[in-house]
Amino acid sequence: MELPEQPSQVHLTARNLRGIAHPLRVRILTILRTEGPATATTLARRLDHNTGATSYHLRQLAEYGFIVEAPSRGGRRERWWQAAHANTVVPDDEALQEGDGLGVVYLQALGRVWSEAMTAAIDTTPSLPPEWRDAQDFGDYALSLTPAGAKELMAEIHELLRRRTSASPPAGSPLPEGAARVAFQFQLFPTGTDRHVTHPTDTE
Repeated sequence: MELPEQPSQVHLTARNLRGIAHPLRVRILTILRTEGPATATTLARRLDHNTGATSYHLRQLAEYGFIVEAPSRGGRRERWWQAAHANTVVPDDEALQEGDGLGVVYLQALGRVWSEAMTAAIDTTPSLPPEWRDAQDFGDYALSLTPAGAKELMAEIHELLRRRTSASPPAGSPLPEGAARVAFQFQLFPTGTDRHVTHPTDTE
């Protein structure tokens, strides 16, 4: 079955944050984006939750436009769901300041899910084929940047990843021989005491 093309991004607002600011919903949406359409039952098994919980969270994700119903498979009457977008743009200043703090709640949920993904990757590293143990990477860089320099760096990284993403098969479709779906996680933020320091150049 050919899967419909996804719009590239969804921007978070004070309203739609209500539909995604929950760790289980972040996990569900991540699975639908990376592994393709699924039902409440298959997601419950995948996430070790009961079907009632996954059904409820799927309805919430659908109500706020993060997922849409997918064509049924194999003649079954179960409802299949798929992601409505390829990725999410994190809350902007307005969304972070409004919405009863849900912007921060969403970012906390995202951080928890990313941390769990990294821990799982580390735990399974010894069992990876040698070529994948050599290909995966965990690292960080300590840089000194102005806000403008940080935005420029992130723009360059996003542009590179967009080019790679456009060449990747859609979620749920067969992969080329030897390929695997990979997660590229990254964060950029001030560290230590610099989190609360405003330098004169920041406002010029």
